[in-house]
Amino acid sequence: MKVKNSLFFRSFAFILAGLVTFLPVTSVLAGPVPTSSDNPHTPVASDGSQIDPHAPGSDDIVQTDNGAYSKGAKGNNVRQWERFVTDGRKSPSATADKPSTESIIGSDSRTRVKDPSVYPYRAIVHIESNIGNCTGWMIGSDTVATAGHCVYDPDSKKWASWAKVYPGRNGDEAPFGSANAKRFYSVTGWTVQGNHNHDYGAIKLDKSVGNQTGWFGYRWQSGSLNGVNENISGYPGDKDYGTQWEHRDQIRETTTYKLIYNNDTYAGQSGAPVYQDSYQNCGVCSLAIHANGVYGGKNSNRGTRITKEVFHNLNIWKNQ
Repeated sequence: MKVKNSLFFRSFAFILAGLVTFLPVTSVLAGPVPTSSDNPHTPVASDGSQIDPHAPGSDDIVQTDNGAYSKGAKGNNVRQWERFVTDGRKSPSATADKPSTESIIGSDSRTRVKDPSVYPYRAIVHIESNIGNCTGWMIGSDTVATAGHCVYDPDSKKWASWAKVYPGRNGDEAPFGSANAKRFYSVTGWTVQGNHNHDYGAIKLDKSVGNQTGWFGYRWQSGSLNGVNENISGYPGDKDYGTQWEHRDQIRETTTYKLIYNNDTYAGQSGAPVYQDSYQNCGVCSLAIHANGVYGGKNSNRGTRITKEVFHNLNIWKNQ
């Protein structure tokens, strides 16, 4: 009897060991294997088209000691005028739910851009769409960078169905005409998670208007950007319709995902570039995408910082 019990337990132990051997290691040690959708920077497109996150970038990327930049360009300045009747109306802006983008810090220090047909102002675009009006900036011949909530509505959880952009618009005049959106881009951190740290996106246009207007350079760096002088220029909803306004300040605080500054902004300026007038061979060079106003106890505005991951996605989108 003792022999039979011993054989039984040895057989049971052998079978159990075999089962353990063939169990997936992750189920014992690591839990679920993360999928690409777990990465908040996973790029997505409005038409469901597949985006290769490992696609090669542009030839104009320059590596630096602590980051990289993509060069800007001034364009050929060939005009294609369009004129409108604006009737002094104000701009219905896209919503980011909360936090707000409507933050004047103290007195309003914005000034109107008198001639937005000159570079780099002509590479800043007024965006009209079914989910509201925004600002964007050319990053290539046919691609506009902007805020995520300007292309994907967090309330309805739907992509914009249409958008029209006007580079260098000045009220009832658009010296470079207009272009229509043919595709919108963002990341799952915004479209799935609704995380304001990942509030950024892009618009692919139906024409290469950037060849006329030029485009912004943009860069990322691993270290702090505190004290860097910058400018924000865009199309606020509280001013005459389609007019461009700017305010200069400096980066007050650098966080992992946001740059914080005291530039005055208003709804409609979401998606505007937070840029330096010059940086090495980058030219006019953007550091962030303006996205949020005062919230969380901080009396400042903030933009989605161009990190290594954001930089990578901007490069991929403009090369789609």
